[in-house]
Amino acid sequence: MNPIITGLLLAGALSIFVITMSGRVGVLLAMKKENRLDHIPYRVAQLVRFGLGQKRMVDPEEFTPGLFHIFIYAAFMVLALRTVMMFAMGFSTTALDVLTDLSHPAWDAAPPLLFLYRVYLLTKDLVAGLALLGVAYFVWTRWKVKPDRMSQSWEAYLILGFIAGLMITEFMFGGSHMVAANAAAQQVQMGATQVPSTPSALVWWEPITSVVGLAMMPLGVTVAHALGVAGFFIHLVIILAFLNFLPLGKHFHIITGLPNVFFQRTHSTGKLPTPNLEKEEFGAATVKDLTWKNGLDLYSCTECGRCQTHCPTYITGKPLTHKGVNQDLKHWLWENEKWVEEGYGPSGVKEPLPEIIGSALKAETVWACTSCGWCEQACPVFIENVPRLIDMRRYQVQVKAEFPPEIQRVFEGMERQGNPWGIGQDQRDEWASDLALPTWGDGGGPYEYLFFVGCAGSYDDKQKKVSRALVKILREANVSFATLSKQEMCNGDSARRMGNEYLYQTLAKTNVESWNAMGVKAVITQCPHCFNTIKNEYPEFGGEYRVINHTQLINELLKDKRIKLSAVMNTGTKLTYHDPCYLGRHNGVYDAPREVLNSIPGLEVVEMQRSKREGFCCGAGGGRMWMEEHIGTRINHNRINEVALTLKHAEDPNTPYPDATDKKKPGMVGDYKEQGGKGIVAVACPFCSTMLNDAKNDTGREQIQVKDITELVADSMEVTNKGGTVSPSPVVNAKPE
Repeated sequence: MNPIITGLLLAGALSIFVITMSGRVGVLLAMKKENRLDHIPYRVAQLVRFGLGQKRMVDPEEFTPGLFHIFIYAAFMVLALRTVMMFAMGFSTTALDVLTDLSHPAWDAAPPLLFLYRVYLLTKDLVAGLALLGVAYFVWTRWKVKPDRMSQSWEAYLILGFIAGLMITEFMFGGSHMVAANAAAQQVQMGATQVPSTPSALVWWEPITSVVGLAMMPLGVTVAHALGVAGFFIHLVIILAFLNFLPLGKHFHIITGLPNVFFQRTHSTGKLPTPNLEKEEFGAATVKDLTWKNGLDLYSCTECGRCQTHCPTYITGKPLTHKGVNQDLKHWLWENEKWVEEGYGPSGVKEPLPEIIGSALKAETVWACTSCGWCEQACPVFIENVPRLIDMRRYQVQVKAEFPPEIQRVFEGMERQGNPWGIGQDQRDEWASDLALPTWGDGGGPYEYLFFVGCAGSYDDKQKKVSRALVKILREANVSFATLSKQEMCNGDSARRMGNEYLYQTLAKTNVESWNAMGVKAVITQCPHCFNTIKNEYPEFGGEYRVINHTQLINELLKDKRIKLSAVMNTGTKLTYHDPCYLGRHNGVYDAPREVLNSIPGLEVVEMQRSKREGFCCGAGGGRMWMEEHIGTRINHNRINEVALTLKHAEDPNTPYPDATDKKKPGMVGDYKEQGGKGIVAVACPFCSTMLNDAKNDTGREQIQVKDITELVADSMEVTNKGGTVSPSPVVNAKPE
């Protein structure tokens, strides 16, 4: 078209882009190093599945917007090659002639290549048309629907305009050449002096471009050519302007999103990175204490707001949204690149970086998180929000000693008595004083399982009943197990997630050393937090055990007919199940609890709107079990309201039930204030049990019973074993379902 204009546009735009990107890359290089080049085959597979394949974009709760986003994404991927072609056309007349005229003699020597090119043009036309539909959908969504999770901004409309412009100018450019080709062909057929009577037929390889060409034909060859040239250069300008705009806003993810998917963690979201305390890694004080992957996460945040949809802190008015945290940190980094890279502060002289808390974030924001993991489950580009916040807590606890005052006694209890309540270690086995349980290391055995009772199962009055119910089930099934009795200590989950990494590692190393010396190979837990910590985090300290949650074990015992459920609950009793975050979302155990509940005669199991991967947190995770809620509404109140509404709706389908697809106000099922809704909410976590029991009492919902699955099974189970021989236990698959 014009090599000089094309060259000047390209050189100028690329120069600006390199300057901008040098600052962005420089910040990442200045941040803490982290190895993310392990498990390459897994990373490549995840990149194909979730990056190139966009699997998370069409998760059920966001299927429609995800599908339209894929339309636009596909257009970008396919038109990337077309953009290269257009720059080649700008520099070379030959390239222009060959690529726009499929009757050019150059194609005669390569018919297969011509066919492939036509297939590419067909694909290009179709995805460009779908991209325009996507643009129209998102304009409508932002302008009229205004979903709660979307932030209104001029940037979004500008980018949508850019995308639409790219597609329209592509059609204009192609259409102008069809006008010229049609005129030339008809002049050859009819004679140069005759006026063509009708336009030629559409071509199958560019159907939409053909329609545009037909629409342009009445304008004449000269005007169509001018529009084509304008479309060509506007297309190039948009591409180059778009390129330089990407590093300045949320659409930076177009560049960083795929790398971020590739560099995602390769383990359960329930596992936190383990700092080296001997090297004085005491948490994140400044942004340079965050890793380069944390920085890439910030660059990759699309601000789509999916992380807010079921976020317990956002729904209940706490000062934390992960989208907001990402924006605040990202903008602070961009505004202070020279400070991060070279140490030169706003005054132009070298000075220390400020602490994150106080400069970019507020302390209450960092302490609000329940670590439920929804934000990471929902994020299309696999941003790791929770580990970053926990690292900030570590610095606050271990270096500054600034943390919510109520958790001081929790730390002291763990340090002195091995449990967060601070109750005497000598009372740890009083719950089983009349059960004559075997103790690991007492000379009996060998035992197949260590039953790790946990602090709640040992000290909390409600959870003691669950411990006893589980013993009843294990004995009926002849499962070979023993406890640690008074020697059991806390696994350290709450200490770690409240930022006391030193205390956690002390407890973890002590437990692992003791258990390994005893020859422990398999562990039964009744607490998802114990399950997650022992299964996912203890291996770093040498604790390699087969860890089984009680719901998984009970399910296998039922399948193997080791236990039988025959006692019928009150026929028609309505029951709903609350998914514990650390069992479901962090470890993928969704089916086993439900299969157990469906095996109990007389129960009618109904699902809550927010269940399984979309389950709503009880508010106790991330150490929040031990902290007060001073801001917004209580998270457990929101959840018990949903329980009540679910049970009420099961009783009376005429009870209004908010539309699950309503994106304007997420969490409406938690706004239910009416009484009614008699039945059971089944739990599989002592924290959830405590929070939901407190919530039902606070809200006056005494008609709702909170029961652990173990209690329900024990009540329904036939008891036939009178102390016979112990048979081999089932090998339970503890992997995600």
